[in-house]
Amino acid sequence: MCPMQSAMRPHSPLPRSAAAAALGLMFGLTAAAPAAPRPARTSGSHAARPRFVTRVPTAADLYNRSLDADDHFSYRGRQVTTYWLSGRAVAVIVSHLAVNLRRLDYIAPERLQGRKSISNSRERWEYDPRRRLLYHYRLAPDADAVADAATAYALLKTNYLVAVAPQKQTYDNRKVFLLAIKRRRSGTLARRLWIDAATGLVLKRESYREAYEDRKLAAKLAVTVAYADINFRPRLTRAEFDPARLARRPGVRVVEQKRDPEGPIPVASVPRQLGGAWLTPASLAGYRLVGAALTSGRRPLLHLRYSDGLNLVSLFEQRRTQTRQPTRVPGTMRPLRVGSASGHVVSHASLTAINWDTAAFNLTLMGEIAQKTLQQLAAAVGDRRP
Repeated sequence: MCPMQSAMRPHSPLPRSAAAAALGLMFGLTAAAPAAPRPARTSGSHAARPRFVTRVPTAADLYNRSLDADDHFSYRGRQVTTYWLSGRAVAVIVSHLAVNLRRLDYIAPERLQGRKSISNSRERWEYDPRRRLLYHYRLAPDADAVADAATAYALLKTNYLVAVAPQKQTYDNRKVFLLAIKRRRSGTLARRLWIDAATGLVLKRESYREAYEDRKLAAKLAVTVAYADINFRPRLTRAEFDPARLARRPGVRVVEQKRDPEGPIPVASVPRQLGGAWLTPASLAGYRLVGAALTSGRRPLLHLRYSDGLNLVSLFEQRRTQTRQPTRVPGTMRPLRVGSASGHVVSHASLTAINWDTAAFNLTLMGEIAQKTLQQLAAAVGDRRP
């Protein structure tokens, strides 16, 4: 059975296998997150005071400042994520206590009202009020991180053109700088960021996908993530981020996830894992291998993360136990071609995942990019021999 099959149940807790957990996000509670690897943290343990920037910064300075703004500032605000291609939206109240305490209170749609998520750099708690269940997940560390902001920006510049608007603008009654990111290959708009002039926090993000309109390649708005009524001087206490308060509610049962079997491994060691039996391309059509993890157990699962500086895609691979017949996939997936191979695809909100077989492996490629682009990346993996 395909390792992602259990992830296709919309209301199940996050599964344990790496591929299933990744596809489980398509039906789980997702919040806005950085789309590219973040530099290692350099901040201290206390929130900083907002510092208003009067001059227009360079695109590099502005982008790099936005990467770790969360580490420096505490805040609370309403955040709405709109998936324009599916017509769906999710609204949460975000409470962030610097450096790394984060709480999400879901307020829309109605089916998600009352759900809560509390996280730090080591663990995450998800509360489901309808089931009265509190799920506890331990987060695996990353063996590889982008060493510094300059490295992250260099990767971005390889594939994109980055420009900052010459004048400050206003968003939600705050002064902001507008950063536009276009695809270097086609010149189409990929992302727009409204970055707070005082803190560097991204207050609004628009993500665009390429699409053909009247036989012309154009940028189509796919996802908007926007804050409203954000307060950088909130009265936050650590008690608000204590999951024990949720666990003490009447009738609540804690579901303890076993320690994540996915263990990070250095990128440099990936080709040598299990005697070099994996398919481990160092790059995929402009995407560079930036992170890797490996599960333990009877059927190891390799998780490779690729970035083009703006987007992350994940490649999961597992050795097939039956090579005489195709790997079974959930019925919600649609057939498509991956190069010369037969595959299947499924989309949910802004996420797309493609699954296919090679001679020896079952592969899943997943990301927040257009299906056609993801299909091209999947074909680039190919049926390579270790």
